[in-house]
Amino acid sequence: CSSDLLKWQEARKKEAAQLGRVYTLLGRARRFPSIRHATSLQKGHIERAAINTPVQGSAADVAMCAMLEIDRNRRLKELGWKLLLQVHDEVILEGPSESIEEAKALVVNCMSKPFKGKNILQVELVVDAKCAQNWYAAK
Repeated sequence: CSSDLLKWQEARKKEAAQLGRVYTLLGRARRFPSIRHATSLQKGHIERAAINTPVQGSAADVAMCAMLEIDRNRRLKELGWKLLLQVHDEVILEGPSESIEEAKALVVNCMSKPFKGKNILQVELVVDAKCAQNWYAAK
């Protein structure tokens, strides 16, 4: 597994060097126009960013798609639930206590299948959902 990871990291460095950019899961690009003229110190920084960007950027892609699924969910709207906030891989919603369990199940489904009701990843997206009166109590 670690050799696969090293191969993937080297491929991102090569991608940055040859194309001057790397991509996230959904195709957003981070550009590195100065890589061809970079000092070795700058090149190391760029290579680390080229490895990190697809990971962090793709996580952001997944979170954004999950929020869109939640926002588009008609049943959540009918129940009176609304998305308030997203922090990293968490979403916070507000709604009536009478429909907590149904809303929780809908949100878990939206977050575990964030790509128009599907999961296109090679790993399962495990979602832990909690309900509380405030964010602190949910922690």
